[in-house]
Amino acid sequence: MIRTTTWLASTLLVMASGYSIADDETYFRGWQYKPEVVQDNVDTFNKVRNANVDYATVTGDYPALMEKSLIAKDKLDILYANPPTAVRFYEAGWLMPVNELDKFEDIKKDIYPNVLDAWTYDGKLLGLSYFLSVRGLVAVNKLKLKELGLDESHYPKNWDEFYDHVLALHNKGVKDVYLPHWFNEFYGISWAFIWEVLNRGEYLIDPKTKKPNLKSSGVAAETLRDWKALWKSGAVPEEVLSYTESGIVDGFASGRYLYSAQAAYNIAYFNNPQFSKMAGNVSFLPYQGQSWGLLDSALYLATNRDRNKKQETQTRDFWSWYGYKNHDDKFFVAQRWMNESMLFSAYKPVMESAETQKAMKGFLASESDYQNLVDLYAQTPNPNGVWKVLWAEEFNSWLRKRLSKFLLDDQPVDETLADMRAQIEKLNKKYGI
Repeated sequence: MIRTTTWLASTLLVMASGYSIADDETYFRGWQYKPEVVQDNVDTFNKVRNANVDYATVTGDYPALMEKSLIAKDKLDILYANPPTAVRFYEAGWLMPVNELDKFEDIKKDIYPNVLDAWTYDGKLLGLSYFLSVRGLVAVNKLKLKELGLDESHYPKNWDEFYDHVLALHNKGVKDVYLPHWFNEFYGISWAFIWEVLNRGEYLIDPKTKKPNLKSSGVAAETLRDWKALWKSGAVPEEVLSYTESGIVDGFASGRYLYSAQAAYNIAYFNNPQFSKMAGNVSFLPYQGQSWGLLDSALYLATNRDRNKKQETQTRDFWSWYGYKNHDDKFFVAQRWMNESMLFSAYKPVMESAETQKAMKGFLASESDYQNLVDLYAQTPNPNGVWKVLWAEEFNSWLRKRLSKFLLDDQPVDETLADMRAQIEKLNKKYGI
């Protein structure tokens, strides 16, 4: 039986059965991505290590719910996090850094340097590798592309060209040209704005001083103007602002749209005939001088809550086994995610293996897409400035609402940028930065 109960439901089940929660349990709580795979991995660990790891998924705003649990000192040992959440939880004093593991030096050597930098804060490696991906690459429905008499020679090279291209097609009467990444989740519309500013060559805030970098003549303003033009043209569905990620994934998988900003791992989904009407015909805009999207990644974090000796040993063992190498010295979990879901890993031995190359080619529409994806990945920026700061999660939550308001209420670009600057300054003052 696949265990996909929420944390609360699993706790109530334990209480109802009369079973008292064991003192030796390690508690692992994840978000809702392929929980059946996670449960199978956990079951394998429990069997081969004679261990007692309790896994359940959490429904809702995952970072906020995890923060509430940590504040309440709930039983929580292993969890997921994106980099800005990891920074916030570290600053709150809730995490055990990877530096405390016996295999720390080996782990460092196996991680790509740019990822090691992205996940290191205050000299501490905050977590182990769950996945990496390019979020914000522009997926292309090649069936619709061909129907329109277009081919790869017509691919836009940057965001400016892309919006001109989309509007030109829309003005010619072409329907459903673009499904943007403007959905209503913490990694939706706000992340789309962050990466477009990065791709165009600037930061929202100065990485060193944390002061806002949002000029009326800068690329942030240019991005907002492009968004407003796209929105007012009617080229995108208004309901996208209320979607979850599954909405834009299923929307594009329907074969209706020509382009859509997506996470790279969804290319595998779109090329799977079980889920997509255009399987084998989904590619993406390659790197042609401008990056597309940002480096989306997640880590396995370990908390530093009080545990007895057995719990502590088991938690460290599971963290290392699940997030690094298993009992056979293999990258078991990371390689499985790569093979089955095209989730990239931070570990060089995983990404550079023949097994990974074979798996990736099976997910892609053409042989050339393999090298194109590798090249795109190599050029994808990490938003260290706006993510390596204590208030990153608070600003992201505010930004998501503010950008939706900007579009829905047709608000001026300058006013929106002024509000962003004021919010950043307010947060810097709040945290003494």
